[in-house]
Amino acid sequence: MAAFRAELQKAHRRHDLALCLLIPGIVVLWVGGLAPADPEELANGYSALLYSLPVIEAILMPVMMAVLASRLWDMEIKGNTAKLLYTLQSSRSLFAGKAVFGVLEVLLVTVLELACVPVLGRVHSYTEAFPTGQLCYLFVCTLAVDAMLFFGEFLLMLWVGNPLPALCVGIVGALVGLFSAFMPPLASYFVPFGYYIPLSAYEVANWDEATHTVTYGTRPFNWGLLAFTLALGAVLFALAWRKVQQDEEV
Repeated sequence: MAAFRAELQKAHRRHDLALCLLIPGIVVLWVGGLAPADPEELANGYSALLYSLPVIEAILMPVMMAVLASRLWDMEIKGNTAKLLYTLQSSRSLFAGKAVFGVLEVLLVTVLELACVPVLGRVHSYTEAFPTGQLCYLFVCTLAVDAMLFFGEFLLMLWVGNPLPALCVGIVGALVGLFSAFMPPLASYFVPFGYYIPLSAYEVANWDEATHTVTYGTRPFNWGLLAFTLALGAVLFALAWRKVQQDEEV
């Protein structure tokens, strides 16, 4: 708890809350601009939103998770002050405080992102039944991929001791993740940055070129890929913890 309170004070000075509000704000504005508002499209309003959200997340979230991870450890990198902190507290408490705080930041971002779905539905008066189960599944998938990317970027920053490579990897990962949406489904499984899209339960069922209307369909939940994402996130977490232990022993 002492380590967590320390991270809370650091986050206040870094203005992390503003960043956690900015990320969902960009997503809401983006997806809100794509939200169907024509009367004939209101029957597919929620389907269109839940189809668009994973694509937008694949573009933004790899970069945003790299930013959150780099800011979480930036004060320890500057001047190599992590070793000084290890004389005041154990590496376990330092890492636990940062890990818990980082997961809570990711959780806040995810909740605020998906809160736009019912809000936009109410604003545009969608006639489609509210997809509670689909939204819950999307929430779990988004949180799992966000956390996996967060600990991946966190581990990379610990390895290189500089936040810049993590940010560059996040930018490149966002581009590769988006391109994976146009690859065969099997190929997209090898691009963790774009797991938002293959985990999505919505797909385009029919495109009417004459009327420019889209009909969306659903596919079975991808529990296998979700389990792999959670396992990969756990491995990255364990590697980051091991790296912090090694740095303390040096």
